[in-house]
Amino acid sequence: MKKVFFGGSFDPPHNGHLGIAQAALASGRCSEVVWFPAYIPPHKITARRASFADRIAMIKLLIKDEKRMSVSDFEAQIKLNPSYTINVLARLKEETGDDYALLIGADSLQNLHLWHQADKLVDTVELICYPRNNANVSKEYLLQYWKPETVEKLLKSIIPGTFFEISSTGIKNSMEKSSLKHHIIQPELLPPEIAGYIRDNGLYLNNNAYRKG
Repeated sequence: MKKVFFGGSFDPPHNGHLGIAQAALASGRCSEVVWFPAYIPPHKITARRASFADRIAMIKLLIKDEKRMSVSDFEAQIKLNPSYTINVLARLKEETGDDYALLIGADSLQNLHLWHQADKLVDTVELICYPRNNANVSKEYLLQYWKPETVEKLLKSIIPGTFFEISSTGIKNSMEKSSLKHHIIQPELLPPEIAGYIRDNGLYLNNNAYRKG
């Protein structure tokens, strides 16, 4: 059973991300989910972005009760630019010796033919794909871009289930439009611990009025 590479900005991480990771484990196709937040250099941090350290801290809060999940700062260690998934996975294998499966959404599967070295990625990496609303991953659609045998492999990568849609951007928009002293985020979207972390550290505000210090 492989570990799975779960990459993304996770800005902020939320219950939708957690549900995806839990579903990957429940599918029986992997033994552990490792979260790999994308590295954003400090000089690119804005009011609309949390720092790498903040996103690591929030992921730890989100998965604190999940024994088969962990978070890695690997992308910050290697600082690839551009950070193509296939290159990150190759470096990960070089340094750890582990082959990781890749957890992606159906929206990513729909556009996978546009990824860097997409054919090589599909040939060499096991994919686990979770459903997303409004993503076209039908056999007919995929056959426009992939060989029939590859399409069969891609379709088999999709795990069963339906996933509610939560947008990190939507959460940020909601929080920056309201004073965080009075804003209450819905707990089904964002755990109270992460909402508290965001409030305490003044993340996603257009001004720093409530930032600590």
